[in-house]
Amino acid sequence: MSTALPRTIWDYWADRYEGLWAQHFSLQPSRELVHDRLSEVAADRGRLLDMGCGVGQFCAEVADRQPSWSVLGVDPSPGMIDRARRDYDRPDTEYRAGYLWDVPRGDGFDVITSMHAFPYMPDKYGALCRMRELLRPGGRVLLIGANTEDFYDKGFLLFVKLTTTSAQYLSAADLHHMMERAGLRPGVVRPIEAPRFIPSIQLVEGILDGDPA
Repeated sequence: MSTALPRTIWDYWADRYEGLWAQHFSLQPSRELVHDRLSEVAADRGRLLDMGCGVGQFCAEVADRQPSWSVLGVDPSPGMIDRARRDYDRPDTEYRAGYLWDVPRGDGFDVITSMHAFPYMPDKYGALCRMRELLRPGGRVLLIGANTEDFYDKGFLLFVKLTTTSAQYLSAADLHHMMERAGLRPGVVRPIEAPRFIPSIQLVEGILDGDPA
């Protein structure tokens, strides 16, 4: 499957990913905040989809911390998936090159996470609708990434776009509104702990009401 996907700038970053300055200031704190939320809401066993998994750091951490969970990491960058399979392989963890639309529904997922990848999804409302389809009743979506809460955020994120690809950053309120339209009940909003120069980065949660399967 990976050979059919076009190479992008993310393939360039695959072998350099752990050395990015953002690892210390935003990526690692983002992963820890999602781990904290999972520890509050996750059952003993379940299925997790990490969309935009990159080189697989978070997937491997979930497998280490929640060994009874099965984890699927999906990313459109073949280079990122190659790195994930090589360096972040874990039992009951699978990596696939592809897009959200390529994920089969199967038995559904209890949690869908996406860290700093949602702004790059061109059809955000459609992506949330697809996530809702992939969730089991009682499941939740945990999105974390930069948000445009003020003019500083907007200016900083214009610079970020120059180093990656085109992205659209929303406020937490706009994300929750879009989640409601997609059939997800808004959940918590929590910021990461970061230096003042870092733009707003928040965990935004959506919940699919219903009794767990």
